[in-house]
Amino acid sequence: MRKLLFVLTLSTLLIACAKPYKYLGRAYVPTPVVKLYFREADVVEPYEVMGKLDVALPSNMNMNKIQSKVMAIARSKGADALIIDNFDQTTGGFVTTGAGATSSGDNGNVSGSKRRTDIKKDIVVKASLLKYKKNIQQ
Repeated sequence: MRKLLFVLTLSTLLIACAKPYKYLGRAYVPTPVVKLYFREADVVEPYEVMGKLDVALPSNMNMNKIQSKVMAIARSKGADALIIDNFDQTTGGFVTTGAGATSSGDNGNVSGSKRRTDIKKDIVVKASLLKYKKNIQQ
């Protein structure tokens, strides 16, 4: 029983710590400030695209928190700026929650359960991480 409890606890921790994003590209020393752009034409500083970021977060999350999360990931990768390439809501998978009850009364046992299945929805942000050419060590 203790082993089962340990395995369940460890599994829960690993799932909770899983990164909700995918990143493909180079990483540099983390940066303190990242500029946010929505069009390539708005970036005036010469740069190179250092990587692509794909972040999936729950659709009920506040938009400011989503933006903060994307910016924090970009800072941790060493980006000087990022361009939001795409912002969309996806639907996929199901989440089932349930509760059960059992009671013993004068007329015998009564049991029941209630289950609810919801469609899982995420906000997906796709971004290009930029490194200014003046900040690239050669």
